[in-house]
Amino acid sequence: MAVASTQLHGAAAVARRYGAFRVPTSCRLPHHPLASSTKLSISTSGVGGKPFGFGAKVATKCANENIRAEELNLRSNQAGELVAAVEGVTPQKRSAKIHDFCFGIPFGGLLFCMGLLGYFFSRSTVSLVLGVAPGFATLFLGILSLKFWRSGRSSFLFILGQAAISGVLAWKYSHAYLLTNRILPWGFYASLSTAMACFYAYVLLAGGNPPPKKLAPAS
Repeated sequence: MAVASTQLHGAAAVARRYGAFRVPTSCRLPHHPLASSTKLSISTSGVGGKPFGFGAKVATKCANENIRAEELNLRSNQAGELVAAVEGVTPQKRSAKIHDFCFGIPFGGLLFCMGLLGYFFSRSTVSLVLGVAPGFATLFLGILSLKFWRSGRSSFLFILGQAAISGVLAWKYSHAYLLTNRILPWGFYASLSTAMACFYAYVLLAGGNPPPKKLAPAS
């Protein structure tokens, strides 16, 4: 008893000399029967608390749910940015460098006018068959192609029709040139029709007319 009394007396003296460590009033938690203390633990994943008590478990669960919600929001934002970036990039459509009607309309107009002149001077039905009719058809298809191009619609059928007319004319004019050996008009028309047939083939194989500037995808 004397030894225990001496130890208690010494501890009291030390406390009076250095002062006791007390928790400030603002840092104290209100006592609740369901809440308990939290034991601090250090693991490989960092410093964490092992809750003991219902209140600490609820707090830890809420914190985990908040972290999970933030991760889901972050992933959702990243997915939204990725989708927006993919939608913003529009692949450019493959097309020719020049429109069919740039040469088609002048070609059709030339055939039509030369056919009319040939018919007026010679009164030959050949000028109507190989000049006026195919020239008017080519001119008409070229104008339709221009209108469809301006509206953003495909003019593939009109280009195909002009190519077919040019191919037939190239064959007819070449045959007439071989029979007559006359450069004018058959040799000239044969060369011009062959060149136009090749031009229409290029436009078709390249993917058609290039789109208008207002409808062209941004690069």
